[in-house]
Parts: sequence; C-alpha cells; structure tokens
Amino acid sequence: MSSEYIEEFNTLLSGEISAVDTYTLAMEHVKNADVRQALLKCQMSHADRVAKLTAEIRALDGIPGKTSGLWGGFEAMTQNSASTEADALAIMELAEAERLVQYEAQQKIVGEYVSSVITNDLLPAQHETHLIVSTMLKALQPSI
Repeated sequence: MSSEYIEEFNTLLSGEISAVDTYTLAMEHVKNADVRQALLKCQMSHADRVAKLTAEIRALDGIPGKTSGLWGGFEAMTQNSASTEADALAIMELAEAERLVQYEAQQKIVGEYVSSVITNDLLPAQHETHLIVSTMLKALQPSI
C-alpha cells in the first residue's frame, strides 16, 4: 500500500514543483510591487507544499521526484507566452483554478491517507493561492 501512496504523492509533488517554477516565470512579467508580493506569497505556499509532499514520501521510505514532468514544460511554455503583467496573472489564475479542480477530483480517487493530506493540507492552501491570484487579476483589469 505504501508504494501506491508514494506514487500518488509523487504525482502531486510534480504538480507543485511545476507551480513553483511557473511562478518564477510569471514574476519576470510583473512590475507592480503589490502583484509581485502576492505572487511570491503564492510561490512560497506551493514551495511549502513541495516540502510537505517530499516529507510524506520520505516518511514512507520513498524517493521524491525532482522534476515537474510534462505539465511543467507545458506551464512554462504557456507562461512564456505572456506579454503583460495581466497576461501573466491570467495564466496563473487559470493554472490555480485547474489545480484546485484536480485536487478536488483526486481526493475522491486516491487512497485514504493521501486523500487526508489533500483535504487537510493541500486543498486549503490551494483555495488560498487561487483566491490571491484571482483578486490580483481583478484589481488589474479595468472597470467596465
């Protein structure tokens, strides 16, 4: 059973490594200090999740993955297409929303132990980072 958990945790870890890397790319497009600070806060939240998942894998005597896998390359390519601060935030908001949906779906199909980590640790942090990016994006968009 622990090998199944290790595999599930490594899948989650790959996504979180991707998020950390993508925030680095997004911040290259950001000039506004408040937006930069918000993105940095989100990046640190994802880095904390990387640390949590790495610790869970090691506690099960597993070897944590070190790369973002296929999704990391896709997210990097997408973020590199951003030409403005608003574009970078819009891409991050979509990525945060997608990760939120993935966590909600995964918590129903993974083992009970992994599901409890998603429910208690990953999902609350994901809601917070999605809210931060969504709020910053709305603040940058002109009123209609």
